[in-house]
Amino acid sequence: MDIKLKNRILIFGFVLSLLLIYKFVLTRTFEVQKDFEKLSKEKLLLDNASHKIFKLNEEEKQLDAILKKKNISVKNTFQQTLLQSITIFSAKNNLEIVSFNKPHEYKTEITKLLTYSFEVKGNYISLLKLINYLEDLQLGTLKSITFNKKKNFRTNRNYLTCQIYLQRLAN
Repeated sequence: MDIKLKNRILIFGFVLSLLLIYKFVLTRTFEVQKDFEKLSKEKLLLDNASHKIFKLNEEEKQLDAILKKKNISVKNTFQQTLLQSITIFSAKNNLEIVSFNKPHEYKTEITKLLTYSFEVKGNYISLLKLINYLEDLQLGTLKSITFNKKKNFRTNRNYLTCQIYLQRLAN
């Protein structure tokens, strides 16, 4: 064998050994490195899980406190909650609920709007307090408020009613 053939075999053998090393050793090393990085990320997520659970429990307690403060039960429907809030406020402020109508439903392709209408009878200041109370509860948007002065012909006395329209997005 001459020197050129030996050099060619040596170069070919060297290139072949590099390819075999890449095929069998380095590819497996890269796969193991990717698995290691993936497992490291999962471990980090699991380490943070207990901290996240603690935060979620604290947030749940805060939300329960807010619901309790606003006297809202998860089991009640929105209409029951609204009527209950108005009834409690009316009892405290000498108001009378004249009517509480079935909600009007308006559907679009994306959303569903419910408009609740009710009429309350009482003095002007108490009615304004009721409107302010409903705004503070943030149960929906007050779309219309109409005051009407009416007369009871039997007693020959005037009284004030307020028609309120409260609108909210349905679930």
